Amino acid sequence: MSQMAAAAPGAPGTNGAPVLKACGLGKRYGAHQALQGVGLDLMPGEVHVLFGENGAGKSTLISMMAGANQPSDGHLEIMGERVELATVARARALGIRAVFQEFSLIPHLSVADNIALGEESVGTLGFLAKSAMRAKAARLIADLGFDLDADALVSQLSRGKQQMVEICKAVGQAPRLLILDEPTASLTEHDTQALFALVRRLKAAGTSIVYITHRMHEIPEIGDTVTVLRDGRQVATVPADTEADALIELMTGRTASDIYPECARRPGKIRLELKHLSSACGRVKDASLEVRAGEIVGVAGLVGCGKSELGQTIFGAIGTAAGEVLLDGRKVVFRHPADAIRAGLWYSPADRKHDGLAMMRSAFDNIGLSSLMFGRNRGFFRRPGQEGRLVSELSRQVEFPFSRAHEPVSNFSGGNQQKTLLAKGLAQDIDVYVFDEPTVGVDVGARQAIYKYFSELSARGAAILLISSDLPELLGMSHRLLVMRDGRTVAGFGRDEFDEHAILEQFF
Repeated sequence: MSQMAAAAPGAPGTNGAPVLKACGLGKRYGAHQALQGVGLDLMPGEVHVLFGENGAGKSTLISMMAGANQPSDGHLEIMGERVELATVARARALGIRAVFQEFSLIPHLSVADNIALGEESVGTLGFLAKSAMRAKAARLIADLGFDLDADALVSQLSRGKQQMVEICKAVGQAPRLLILDEPTASLTEHDTQALFALVRRLKAAGTSIVYITHRMHEIPEIGDTVTVLRDGRQVATVPADTEADALIELMTGRTASDIYPECARRPGKIRLELKHLSSACGRVKDASLEVRAGEIVGVAGLVGCGKSELGQTIFGAIGTAAGEVLLDGRKVVFRHPADAIRAGLWYSPADRKHDGLAMMRSAFDNIGLSSLMFGRNRGFFRRPGQEGRLVSELSRQVEFPFSRAHEPVSNFSGGNQQKTLLAKGLAQDIDVYVFDEPTVGVDVGARQAIYKYFSELSARGAAILLISSDLPELLGMSHRLLVMRDGRTVAGFGRDEFDEHAILEQFF
């Protein structure tokens, strides 16, 4: 096995002692108790899954394990010795590495330079040994099986490939404890399986792994133990093969019910139609589809198949090279997203933080501002009372806590950020919606609210194109399902034809 499986500093032995022990960890921010009384034993060669709703305390907990945050109560022990992880550098020196959802990459440096960052090789004259670092990074990438070019600039990479670079950085020095926070959210199926193979190899080498995911099918596939957090408290620690319904009950405190609401199909006229559409970027090729009023049409496919670019091309964010987009039977050409919104079409982007929301502005501003140009409050001046009533109404519709509307969006969990983005779409005069990966990084409880919102939109006669990499989500919410491969729409299924195996066969 390569250098990644070599013994970490003070690597765990086989004496059964926890690699890391959390003893009554708590964290307060002023009067707010974010975490309280959490106790964990992270064992050698174990994948310990942290499961809970957005805001349950998972991120706070792993930030303390990684040295990015310090506990207000309790303490940590490594191999039986009490430690103070005052900095990330201290945690790294003790063999703890973390891959967070927010990346720590230098965009203008190459993949190899980023992998070596902070642990650069130095030649005999004291200069950076660039060729040695590049060769080491290339070996590591090949060993992991990632589709990644060591010489590529990070700024030129997709989010999924940037995720791979972060993983390479974390495992390059054979960690004693590896923390992975939603690591597969942006990965292709190929790279997800490469990651799972890596996790199994690290387990065999004695590494302890903390794994956070909202994808419930991953828990029994990769996990050994699950700790469920709710409202900052540790609810239970159970085996990873615990039934999904039981985990949902532990997570939400409510009896698990069907996640997906009834979506009665009452199709009306064709609202959105694509005829042999190709994008200027080359990622969409000869795609055709139609969406009727009162209908949810799902678009499935592997990451990179062109489905996100399809939504962006429809919206005018990517230029059209050939083909037609029709709204209510009328050909439209959107040279800018504003043209699409004026015409009654809304696109909700997959990357809400970079493309959908002004993260330092309040939820109130994010929801209401665009309605000044396109929605019910259009005009040259803001009318606070009218705007407040609108934001309050939309918050209720998407189950967003209006009491937090004046907080910066950056303070929110992924679920509340997504609800803010959905409410923003509702503030416009819109009848046709394109939702791109609407539940990435969103917990099961928030998903239920989002799915209810989609069902209500459809029942009111909206036409919805739902783009997702989560096949169960598409099977649960769609009236019809299309599969994209290599930029083309290659197959279609009615709801009475839904068969997961048959659909997956069309992915390849």
